[in-house]
Amino acid sequence: MLETQIAEHNGGLLSTLAKYRADTVRVWHDTIRAIEEFINVPFFGLDDDALVAWLMAVPLDGRFFRNPTLVTSVQAALRPHLEGGTVERFCRLMLQIAAISAGFRMNGQASFGAGITLDTIGDAMIYLQSRRRHFVSLLYLMPLACRGDVKLAPLDALNVLLPQVEHSCVTITSLHLKLMLLDALPEFTLQVDEQGALASHWLETLDPWFADPERASIVVMNELRGDQIAMHSSEPVDPTKIFSAAELRNSIKLLGATYEAFGLNDSDFKAMAAVVISLSHRCRDDYVVAIGKPKLRTLLRKQGKCDPSDRERLLVNRPSTEYAVNTNAFEPFIDVGDAVVSNVNLLSRFLYAFKNIHLGSRKRFQIHPGFIFEEMVARELARIGLEITDIKRINRKEFDVVATCAGVIYNFQCKNNAIDFTQVESDRKLFIRYNRRLVAHFLRALAKEERREHLLKDELGLDNFSGIS
Repeated sequence: MLETQIAEHNGGLLSTLAKYRADTVRVWHDTIRAIEEFINVPFFGLDDDALVAWLMAVPLDGRFFRNPTLVTSVQAALRPHLEGGTVERFCRLMLQIAAISAGFRMNGQASFGAGITLDTIGDAMIYLQSRRRHFVSLLYLMPLACRGDVKLAPLDALNVLLPQVEHSCVTITSLHLKLMLLDALPEFTLQVDEQGALASHWLETLDPWFADPERASIVVMNELRGDQIAMHSSEPVDPTKIFSAAELRNSIKLLGATYEAFGLNDSDFKAMAAVVISLSHRCRDDYVVAIGKPKLRTLLRKQGKCDPSDRERLLVNRPSTEYAVNTNAFEPFIDVGDAVVSNVNLLSRFLYAFKNIHLGSRKRFQIHPGFIFEEMVARELARIGLEITDIKRINRKEFDVVATCAGVIYNFQCKNNAIDFTQVESDRKLFIRYNRRLVAHFLRALAKEERREHLLKDELGLDNFSGIS
């Protein structure tokens, strides 16, 4: 049943896109730019905390239509801080989301996941963040799917495609996740009725911003290891722009500096970063990167000793008619015939994924994030009121984080594992085998800690033990 539903939703997506012209790729590409700016304006475009709080609370539900001055108020608030194009795209998207939200509510849908709504600008930001993967996956699908003669107007793009994202895109990834749980858990059940399917188990990721899991993100590295990172000088950036080619090049420098201690710059990453930097100088409107295929191949031949064909395969997406395949793609360029098109966000996303692949096999990097994770756990425990002890070893037995609170010992075993969620769709059997190995590893670790809890009791002079987390 799950596989049949996946096929039907995939067919529905292809059928919807089939009537639109090939230039729908450009229209959706521009829409994604507006979405990315909308998400990032409060965090990177405004320095006024009071203004950010006001903007996040601007209503997009029924209150929006009862207050016709809201759009002009938002425009007036943003203009002193952002360039005109960004303000225009932000307000246009705000109008579109308000209208789409009303349409969803008329059809009985007001929530889009745990606590996710479209009631305010802040809520809409979280919603759009949670769907970013689907927006890019649709972009990858379009070169194969859009073969009709209907022109998709820019103002209609979100109205046409956002319901498809909710109805089919989110459903396809959800069904793949259910298939994985079905194979992984003998006790998994699915109750099906006319309203839908209710699963007995689900998977919740820890990242509140729906980012892909990784051992040590660039944010964490700079927060906890910033004193060890030698950052080279940065290019000046236009503060009125949310994205720019200069910002992309600064991000590349920061990536290299942050992970230099683990040999990132000794690998193919350095050569690929040089390619992306060269491409960034071809930016149009500080965002779009378009280049003819012959020129791209010439550029790649000039960069290092690697086979330019291999690099082209890494850079240019080869779309699939299976939506789930596109959800796991990270190539930054879309093939539009004689040329390929990308943008500064897709280039940054690609290089970040490329970095993860190259660091993933390095033993020192595999080990070091474990220590970082222990620090993160200890810091969070201290924040909620536990007292962190300095115990790291007793009788040659190592402990990760040991805390006390109200006379009770809390022993935390910290495991920082790299989990590739793309395998849920691309190689479910491999994902399940890895999950089972992790579970067995965790159970052995817990049993080991239980056998030596007496060491902590004796060391701390306490007899009340909470168990192992």
